[in-house]
Amino acid sequence: MKAYNEAVERLARAKGFKPEKRPLLEEAFHLATSSPSPFLILQAPTGYGKTLLSFSLAIHSLKDASLFDRVIHVLPMRSIIEDIQRTADEAFGFSRTKMMGSSGEFLHLFPLNITTADTFTWDILKLNTKKRGRVKAGREFGYDYLTQASILTSLLIFDEAHFLLEDESMITAFMAVLEFLTSQRVPVVVMTATLACAHVKLFERYAKRNGYEFHVLLPDENDPFIQREFKKEITIELNSGNPFDFVEPGRKNAIIVNSVGRAVKLYDEALERSNLGFEKDRIMLIHGRMTPSHKRELIGRLREWKREGSFLLIGTQAVEAGVDFSVDVMVTDGAPINSLLQRFGRVARYEGERNARITVLEDASKGPYPKEKVEKTIELMIGKTIHPRVPKTYQEIVTEVHGKSASSLNKAVNRILKGTLVKLMGDPTKRSRDVLAEVERLTVKGVSILRGFLVPVSVGKETVLVSPKKLLELYSASKVELRGWNRELTDLNGAYKVAKAIALGQDVEVVFTGEYDRERGIV
Repeated sequence: MKAYNEAVERLARAKGFKPEKRPLLEEAFHLATSSPSPFLILQAPTGYGKTLLSFSLAIHSLKDASLFDRVIHVLPMRSIIEDIQRTADEAFGFSRTKMMGSSGEFLHLFPLNITTADTFTWDILKLNTKKRGRVKAGREFGYDYLTQASILTSLLIFDEAHFLLEDESMITAFMAVLEFLTSQRVPVVVMTATLACAHVKLFERYAKRNGYEFHVLLPDENDPFIQREFKKEITIELNSGNPFDFVEPGRKNAIIVNSVGRAVKLYDEALERSNLGFEKDRIMLIHGRMTPSHKRELIGRLREWKREGSFLLIGTQAVEAGVDFSVDVMVTDGAPINSLLQRFGRVARYEGERNARITVLEDASKGPYPKEKVEKTIELMIGKTIHPRVPKTYQEIVTEVHGKSASSLNKAVNRILKGTLVKLMGDPTKRSRDVLAEVERLTVKGVSILRGFLVPVSVGKETVLVSPKKLLELYSASKVELRGWNRELTDLNGAYKVAKAIALGQDVEVVFTGEYDRERGIV
């Protein structure tokens, strides 16, 4: 436990807090460093400090590489990465982020490597995103085997894994990755606050088929974190109406909604309504169509605000997981239970905060979520007393909404595509050129390997990902320029063709030519 204790001390010094015992993380650390083939499910609530496990295992790998050479921490979205990276730099200085659009080129060779699920999948397919242009041109193989080999000698941590299992565009690729990794007996840790029985059974099946030591770890009622959180008074009510009807001036407030357009509209309305009781410079907007540096600046300001009285944050799903802030009052659009619990985890988050109020708007737009899951969540919440950081109060709802058996997940998996991906990963005769050729074949047929065909838009030296629909809107408003594309963009089909061309590594670039809004991002 020496590496674990060292990680606790260094993190406490960097963050300025007094360490509290975390039995769940200690047990996970022991199992991960004592078993030759561990497969751990760590079901810890939001705010538990799960990333401490990544830091401590990275320190362990520096001292003892007999079981794994390094740690790769895989996350479902870029917004969470930036917060973890900042903490890793402050406390340890030995991590590196790796995601599409980042400037660095490297293998997974740092003690702690933090990456997105999309980039991780390309890497294990032997197709590094930075090298695709040169691979396609026949100038080199890129990192192919080297990148994959650096993964196969690591311990992998899939954080917030429920996002991957519930995203129809990600689940097939994730299941293919899981099948390949477990066939190679790579140590795996799955961390999430919300995991349905179907998810657990799925992981257990893969683990036992390949001879892993499988453990599901949950906090018990004697855990100091659970005991402390149970003392907090957090009320959750279902309601309808304008979000501003439920905020409380003089306290820390957040309104979390399901779309960027709705968030921007509410932000503009908040600035105009002097009767809300908030100074204009204490109202903030955060969403996914902002540049990374812009979001970092806003999150830094948010960290300062948590020590300075009242504010109103208006945001989207971009702030529901991994962004370190805490509020007294939250108003949120309805969403599936997993997403709601991530949002709820931002209330009364810090020690000394004793009470909070949450309002879930039943009549709000469902946004990108399946309508049936949102409605089932609302239905099951009626009459229930839920504490957002005590799993036994919400686990039954999670299972009812997201499934009791693995069959519900299997329906979402494209078996033909999954088999193709597993073969590409595992066949040593398939090099990066072969992989790229197969990806191109699938893409031309309209099969999306990962999260749809998102389009990287260059904003200065940074990148913002947008949907083809949003690309068409920006182009129609003369706010982007298409370089390397000699056709007019007149409809959504054309926008998808641009997205496919970029996905295939063609020399096409989308450049934002409008004036970037330092309050609203790309709108």
